[in-house]
Amino acid sequence: MSKAVYVNHLSKNFEEQPILKDIDFSLEKGSMTALIGASGEGKTTFLNLIGSLDNSYSGQIIVEGQDLSLCNDRELSQLRNTKIGFVLQEPILIQRLSVEQNILLPTVYLPKKARNEKEIKSRMHKLTKYLNIESLLKRKPSTLSGGQKQRAVAVRALINDPDIVLADEPTGSLDEENAKTIIDLFKKIKDEGKAILTVTHDKKIAALHDNIYKLSSRKITKLN
Repeated sequence: MSKAVYVNHLSKNFEEQPILKDIDFSLEKGSMTALIGASGEGKTTFLNLIGSLDNSYSGQIIVEGQDLSLCNDRELSQLRNTKIGFVLQEPILIQRLSVEQNILLPTVYLPKKARNEKEIKSRMHKLTKYLNIESLLKRKPSTLSGGQKQRAVAVRALINDPDIVLADEPTGSLDEENAKTIIDLFKKIKDEGKAILTVTHDKKIAALHDNIYKLSSRKITKLN
């Protein structure tokens, strides 16, 4: 399998205190990887670095063949918006927009030649049907439960058909049935050759991934 993400000697400090130290890591295409660890160990920080949401680090991060340290702001923005899908820990949705409008927001960043409205809408309906929120598309976020918001955020992350999915506790606010549905969806897109990295505290969820890594004492160790 080829690498979607390659990390070499990555270190990160916050106010002169080391958070991550000399980390080597790779994320393979067509695979699901779980990252576990105690709160405060830097799991979300690591996710943000890979996703170029945080560009203050030493070492090397290569995403889809691009060295992030050599990319300008426009190139990083294009990479984030077309190649990476983020499922953030807090299901943030714009309150004045409908669920459908929130889901479709990332599509405005697609190049015109890649914008096929029919395909985008078809993808949205397939994903929302799979996650059982298709009937909620016209509603406002304020009328949704926490679990429904989390599923809407997951669909938004996948709407541009990204090559890489970075998910921070994507099942944290879901019951067992809906959590399994999210993981099953990740497995489907993994089989399409996508790379998924999931931060989770749930060992049962982690066990459903191909690879499990643990972040502890500023280092990442493979467990399986």
